[in-house]
Amino acid sequence: MSFFRYFVRRLLLVIPILLGITVVAFIIANAIPADPINANLPPNALNDEETIAAFRKKWGLDKPLHEQYLTYLGNLLQGDMGTSIKTRKPVADDISSRLPATIELATLGLVYGTTLGVSMGLISAVWKNSLADYVARVIALIGISFPVFLIALIFLNVFYAQLGIAAGPGRLHPIMRAPPTVTGMFTIDALLNGDWKTFGNALSHLILPALTLALYISAIISRITRSSLLEVLNQDYMRTARAKGLRERYVIGFHGMRNSLIPIVTVIGLSYGNLLVGSILIERIFAYPGIGFYMFRASTSQDFPAIMGVSLLFAFIYVGVNFVVDILYFFLDPRIRIA
Repeated sequence: MSFFRYFVRRLLLVIPILLGITVVAFIIANAIPADPINANLPPNALNDEETIAAFRKKWGLDKPLHEQYLTYLGNLLQGDMGTSIKTRKPVADDISSRLPATIELATLGLVYGTTLGVSMGLISAVWKNSLADYVARVIALIGISFPVFLIALIFLNVFYAQLGIAAGPGRLHPIMRAPPTVTGMFTIDALLNGDWKTFGNALSHLILPALTLALYISAIISRITRSSLLEVLNQDYMRTARAKGLRERYVIGFHGMRNSLIPIVTVIGLSYGNLLVGSILIERIFAYPGIGFYMFRASTSQDFPAIMGVSLLFAFIYVGVNFVVDILYFFLDPRIRIA
């Protein structure tokens, strides 16, 4: 099978999934037992029928649900995600201004988590039932068992409040200015402008929240790496490679890890989606102005356009990550290319 055919087949499967997501997200957003009128109008306007009617008409709340959905879908296809009731700005603009911060945080968390997780899984598999294996498995168990928000609070209290060796909440120190916007990610923008001081400050504010996210996903990646590599180490071709006199490092690194990559890549891809989507609590705790923080504020104010926009974004992220993982399978698994 050619790469082009494989790519097109996977892409065609994505389209109906995305359409179904818009339907489900719209139904769920409108099924929430809350009234945006009570959340967004001042108390003295709640008894004014004309004000309420004008509010409903302005935000399209006076139309039947199917008309609201078709209007929303038509606007969405044109890149219009609506206007936020809370900020009075286009939802697409709000998301585009906050999403780079979340991508920056999630990417660093993924780098930390993948490095730690693959390393622990490799050690556990190679030195099975040794002290190193038991220690790595205990660390993985702790990482999975502890709630992420509790780890965040412990890190913030110990390393920032008590020891003072880590930067506190926010993206930058209050006295520092953000670098000129190029990508929206402060570390990259600072590097592009040659501002090493701002780069160091932005990176220091990323360390604690990124480590908090990394601990959880590293535990999952570690367990998958261990089980996948243990299965590969017992295969006949591994014994054959050793019998040829190849070094153990080469046998494990090239033959072992290469043939155990598919489940590892799958988990890493899904973990990245989880980091992008599941950073709401972390961003709230660390006062990090990303998309999760925006979603929290939208939820508390019943800002339906913003809730819909972020929900669709989260769903699209998951679909996009799975699509990329599917494409990587073509290069990692020769059986797909031969099929």
